[in-house]
Amino acid sequence: MSYRTRVFFSEEKNQKTFESARAQRSGIWPERWKRARKLAVLPLACVLMAAAPPAVTDPDAPQLVSEAIRAGAPRDAAVKVLVKPYADATGTALDVQSLDGAAKTDLALVDGATLTAGCKAHLFMRLDFSGLGRDRFLAPAASDCGAGAYIGATLLAWDQTKLHAIPGWGDFWDVAKIPGRRGLQKTARRNLEFALMADGVAPGDVYRTLRSADGVDRAFRKLDQLKPYVEWWDQPGQPGQFLMSGKVLMTTAPSSMLPSGGKPHLGIQWGGCLDEVTSWAVPAKAAHARGAMAVIGIATDAARQADFAKATGLGPATKPGFALLPEAARAASPASPAHLQGCVPVDEGFWSDNGDKLDARFAAWLVK
Repeated sequence: MSYRTRVFFSEEKNQKTFESARAQRSGIWPERWKRARKLAVLPLACVLMAAAPPAVTDPDAPQLVSEAIRAGAPRDAAVKVLVKPYADATGTALDVQSLDGAAKTDLALVDGATLTAGCKAHLFMRLDFSGLGRDRFLAPAASDCGAGAYIGATLLAWDQTKLHAIPGWGDFWDVAKIPGRRGLQKTARRNLEFALMADGVAPGDVYRTLRSADGVDRAFRKLDQLKPYVEWWDQPGQPGQFLMSGKVLMTTAPSSMLPSGGKPHLGIQWGGCLDEVTSWAVPAKAAHARGAMAVIGIATDAARQADFAKATGLGPATKPGFALLPEAARAASPASPAHLQGCVPVDEGFWSDNGDKLDARFAAWLVK
């Protein structure tokens, strides 16, 4: 017997939506979770859940599956490669609702800082990779409590019709030598890392530097220099729009959200980019952990990983998934070995420990 799959999507909201969701988290997570790092605004942004109560008799059918799904191509890809295959294979109806509607969770798709904090606080189960194959995952995408869902990168993009040389972060900050507006995301995360690299800190020393008060001050002083020339973005599609409209000469941007196909004048610099893994995690008190692991198995299947990557531009988290990509897609993927080597992995432990205070300082800095 099959069951109806009800799917509800909403457009990605601004940060206030997630602030509201955080305030409601007491009904979702134990008290300790309130002290953990917030669920960041991910490249994908809603919640995927099993219909409650599930229209199946399987006692291990997950009651709630939390996945960020932004409207558009990622949403459509998620329905095609995860929601529908799971419903067809198990007869379990899956709903997609807003984050504010979450009540109980059996499976969550979380950013690295949330995963790190939740694992440290024993809010997520330690995963049994025996059925998934830990060696199938790319090195940064398998951890004690998380199975990688996808890899994203934030990098430097520029208008090649106006700047023919390949810029680095030092050039990005040098508005005297290379005049023009710059685009930056309105967040402390990533901007502090880029600022330090622009100030001459070696990529491998960025987080060691940020762990000192002097290092944080140094990053903010560097941001002071660029602030008068910045166009701020807070939606992932805006950097590409800024470049196409001529609003900025250079910008930071999620690699997956830059316009493609017939836009050869947009340059991308992978050197010194920041890569991040978004992972599946099973809450420690999940009532249907076995069903949750079954969903992870479907979501990390090589063909589904590749299909999702092709539809979204995000990098597969598994080696077999990456291998199934066409050659051109592999070359442009955040998961390519060359790009992973050239990028700086975001230190999720650092942001889990320091994100709240740095976000507060950044917000105060913005209005000065």
